[in-house]
Amino acid sequence: MDLLILKVKGKFAHFRKFYTNSSSLSYSVPPRTTVIGLLAAVLGYERDSYYELFPKDKFNVSVKKDSCIRKVMQSVNYIKATSPKNIFQPKDHTQIPVEILTGDDGVGYTIYINCADKNLMDELELRVKNNKYVYSPYLGAAPFNCSFQFCRRLDIEPEKNSELIRISTPVNLKDVVSGSIDIFENDNLKLLKERMPVEFLKGREVGNMASYIYDENGHPLKLKLNTEFIKLEDENIVFM
Repeated sequence: MDLLILKVKGKFAHFRKFYTNSSSLSYSVPPRTTVIGLLAAVLGYERDSYYELFPKDKFNVSVKKDSCIRKVMQSVNYIKATSPKNIFQPKDHTQIPVEILTGDDGVGYTIYINCADKNLMDELELRVKNNKYVYSPYLGAAPFNCSFQFCRRLDIEPEKNSELIRISTPVNLKDVVSGSIDIFENDNLKLLKERMPVEFLKGREVGNMASYIYDENGHPLKLKLNTEFIKLEDENIVFM
């Protein structure tokens, strides 16, 4: 299995929860659809043009929190712009509360990528190494620009184990053996379960959904899996 590991970092982020309307709440980690969008921007795919090119059965990704994050509610002025003139001379605006992610050292994540298309993986690695993004990547919203850093690329095979193991990335709840989560593993455990989109359909409609669990404080979860996982030198991960 070809595995590419990247890091992404910025000062702020906002990963809008799909079910929010009057106020925009944010996930603490980017959903699979957001990660795919980040990578599509680097590779130069137009908005809404790549959903069928990165299906879950052919393109695997996962993400891990690298920094301590806090959430801040901030009111943002949204302008109704039907022409360029409205941007400089707006007639109407609406104040919307937006939940923004930030931290003392900004917001950072590790992204794990696997795809059978070697050419795509090669291009992604090359663009990140040389900072040659086709479109500027951002963390969920256009004002929150970010930068990538190449970590490593390796050939590795997935494993399966019925014992308790520590997983550093969000885990699909259906892949967890019932009652196996060790909630006493860490005194600072803040276990979250969040429902996230897995794929988008044409027209930007939400396709498959899944419930994921992870520690809000970024610690690995100790549990039993009924699916394969990837064992690295210092951590274990599963794909979203």
